[in-house]
Amino acid sequence: MKKLSTGVYASTEYAGVNVGFITVPGGAVAVDAPTLPGDARAWRHRVEEGAGGPILYVVLTDAHPDRLLSAGALGAPIVASRAAYDRAARLLEGSWRAAAEGWARSEPRAAKPLAKPPLALPEIILVSRLTLRRDDETVTVEAVAGAAPGSVWVHLPDHGVLFAGDTIVADRHPHMESTPDSRGWLNTLKRLRRSAFAKTTIVPGRGPLCTQADTSPLSEYIALIRRRARSLRQGGRAGLAAAAAELVELYAEPASTRETAEQQARANLEQAIREAGGASG
Repeated sequence: MKKLSTGVYASTEYAGVNVGFITVPGGAVAVDAPTLPGDARAWRHRVEEGAGGPILYVVLTDAHPDRLLSAGALGAPIVASRAAYDRAARLLEGSWRAAAEGWARSEPRAAKPLAKPPLALPEIILVSRLTLRRDDETVTVEAVAGAAPGSVWVHLPDHGVLFAGDTIVADRHPHMESTPDSRGWLNTLKRLRRSAFAKTTIVPGRGPLCTQADTSPLSEYIALIRRRARSLRQGGRAGLAAAAAELVELYAEPASTRETAEQQARANLEQAIREAGGASG
């Protein structure tokens, strides 16, 4: 657990996604939940111990299965955007099983808990912005165009910290398999390059902590995906494998993760092709 500012903490150590929390009078506001049930229970204990009180709210930066599977284990009302709620509701109808089975294969220790994970739907829904108040402390949650439907971030300008979810990642392929608006996402990243974020510590959805400088390589990756998707849609999909391989070469992938990276790059391209088709249709 890393202390980012007074009362603001994050962990980048759990399998799946990064998590964090902000202490407020009487407890904490948690940001995202570890993917595996045992990790989520351990994180809840660490948050309650660090905050000296219970988790009061859990903010989901989107409803990716990696965030949703164990969100209920944190034992607090879940805050999410309307689009994230809609996605979560669809997942809870049964499609979460594929994600749980995939994690069970990669993390055999969690297979039994993942057979019936602590799933929970968001209870507090926002459209554009929501402020959580506790005495004089406020935590603002803002909807942004990002990697997934219903992306939000939690910006704490007085602390110089931004919990950005999958809106930004560094040194790895972003998750774009459900990105609804890649052009809007590019505009969000452009916003992060403004002077207001120059000294901000960014907690990404996955991987190491980021800074403003990490937005540029990600913007270049998304822009390349968009170009390749337009070409593939116009000229046929025969070049999909080559385009995915090109994307993999943008990162120094060890042999152990190369196959996963290729699958992610291909999924990113597939979604970008669908988006390009919808934009022109």
